[in-house]
Amino acid sequence: MSASLSNDEIEDRYFLLGKMEILNVFNDLIHRREPVTVYFNGGQEFILSMLLEARAEALIFDLGGDERANKLLPKSATCAFVAMPDGIRVQFTGLQPNRFMWGEHQAFWVPLPERIIRLQRRETYRNLLPVANPLKVALFMEDGTKIHDLVMHDLSVGGFGATITGLPSVRADDKIMQLEIPLSDKTILTCAGHIRHVTLISRDGHGRYRIGVKFFKLPHAMEVAIQRFIIKTEYERRKLLMI
Repeated sequence: MSASLSNDEIEDRYFLLGKMEILNVFNDLIHRREPVTVYFNGGQEFILSMLLEARAEALIFDLGGDERANKLLPKSATCAFVAMPDGIRVQFTGLQPNRFMWGEHQAFWVPLPERIIRLQRRETYRNLLPVANPLKVALFMEDGTKIHDLVMHDLSVGGFGATITGLPSVRADDKIMQLEIPLSDKTILTCAGHIRHVTLISRDGHGRYRIGVKFFKLPHAMEVAIQRFIIKTEYERRKLLMI
């Protein structure tokens, strides 16, 4: 958020405060079955969940896959929810999560939040990637010819930034017919892309350039895979900081 904005401007631009507006956002996330990350214990713990029901006074969400974390969550006074529908960051705080029976299944509930934060696509949070063992992306032409192998420095569900030494063969506004990012040994992100900018960042040697790429028609399953990769990266970074 810009430091030049007043508190009122920040509220008008980023916060949703009306109950009906908040319920509409939650019901949209429920309809989409959008993954939601719930952080607690000062951000040191989290579960991957989905919203199940939004009531006038309560928000109900699913248990996570880690039973240890499920047991710890009700002991936390607050938790933070983050979802990324269509690359738009939706974030809000829950107070005193409770575990209960929702029909025939267990779930959590928190009092309906009084406000939520919504950042537009252009303000999507980008996760800085580790320098050691860097993540790479391959760019391909329509006929399958590889254009570049690039080292990535940040990633979000909206796109990524990468660097290259030497003048790149792509230009701003170029369309990339296919790009591949190996998020893990089992998960390879594949979609089309759009070059947003090519920026010279260093004139040393042959010159170093930073390239910004926007994903085009990114499958929903890949959005989920990116979000999980970001969560894992942040979790590992936090563990290193605590050593």
